[in-house]
Amino acid sequence: MFQNGMSLLSGVLAIAGYVPYIAAILRGPSRPSKATWLIWSLLDTIVLYGMVSKHVANGQIVGAMIGAWIVFALSLKYGTLGWKPLDRWCLGGTALGLILWYTFDSPMLGMMTSLCLMFIGSFPTFVSAWKNPGHENRLAWAIYLASCMSALIAVPAWNLENAAQPVTFSSVSVIMMYILFTPRKRGMRNLDKEITQ
Repeated sequence: MFQNGMSLLSGVLAIAGYVPYIAAILRGPSRPSKATWLIWSLLDTIVLYGMVSKHVANGQIVGAMIGAWIVFALSLKYGTLGWKPLDRWCLGGTALGLILWYTFDSPMLGMMTSLCLMFIGSFPTFVSAWKNPGHENRLAWAIYLASCMSALIAVPAWNLENAAQPVTFSSVSVIMMYILFTPRKRGMRNLDKEITQ
């Protein structure tokens, strides 16, 4: 019962974490990439269906998928066009995950491929946040971290099916929180200059 409650809480917090970003889109400062958010929405959907097929879906992946599709829908009106190289790689990887799922009748292959792509696809965001921490919404990431912690607490059994998604999402969140909230020392500031040059 406790784990079910934490799973539900993780889903509510996952959706809540999108609220500041959605508000920024509607106000105008943020312009989401149509291509990127289409891919993230598809990846979340594949992971969700893989987890549902294994009867291990949790609230966080449901909330993440809903939030991603909302942002993609908003990107159709407020977003930007264009495909970055990483978008193309992730789209190809998404297709590969679906092919593996179909060929081997293994939703786990589709799910794990999608989770790997999500993690790899987060690196441009890490770099961007390192260069310009002010471009990321700290409140949104703090809420997202709370969602991740709730999802981890809700894991009923520590096996690949149950734990892969919350561990992957938590890894992304912890890295971002480190980038956004850790004070930079002099050496790091010098590294910042080298990165931005």
